[in-house]
Amino acid sequence: MGSQELIGSLRRAGEESIRHLQQDAEREAELMRTSLSGKSGELRRHMADELEAFARDETRRVLAEEGGRARSIRLGAEKTLSDRFFSVARASLAQLRLTGYPEIFEKLARELPPLPWKIVRVHPADKELARAFFPDAEIAPVETITGGLDAATADGAIRVVNTFEKRIERAWADLLPLLIKDVYQEASDGASQKPR
Repeated sequence: MGSQELIGSLRRAGEESIRHLQQDAEREAELMRTSLSGKSGELRRHMADELEAFARDETRRVLAEEGGRARSIRLGAEKTLSDRFFSVARASLAQLRLTGYPEIFEKLARELPPLPWKIVRVHPADKELARAFFPDAEIAPVETITGGLDAATADGAIRVVNTFEKRIERAWADLLPLLIKDVYQEASDGASQKPR
């Protein structure tokens, strides 16, 4: 074999070797592309899942925070409403004196246990009514009492406050939820009756 033939044979063998190397490199590159494409898709799905979980958690957090704010605003509004209702209720107590008040006073006086009452506090206009039921007691007029009476024994150990004011205070815990419920019902009815 001559040198030309040897060079030609080596060249062909080199070219064949280079072609095999290129084919192997292309196959390896294709395998890498396929593998990376799969990994890329898996990474995208994982990131989408994480993003969805984050969005869900963030939505829950925001809704809980806003729910807390809404509850706080609602409680504040209910407190304001309660205070206004109570003021109106106290201001309305004087209306109870307009019709049948002597009978009302008598019922309130008879609710007291039969004790030797030493001092009986009443509205200034009720001094004579009080004297009829408590002839041995000192009758003390008190402007802040709208109706009813506040009685104490001589030693002050027993005191019964049976005034309109005290009765509304005692009943308020039961009355307020009913009033608030009525307000919500009226607001709901009014909202559903608005033209669209």
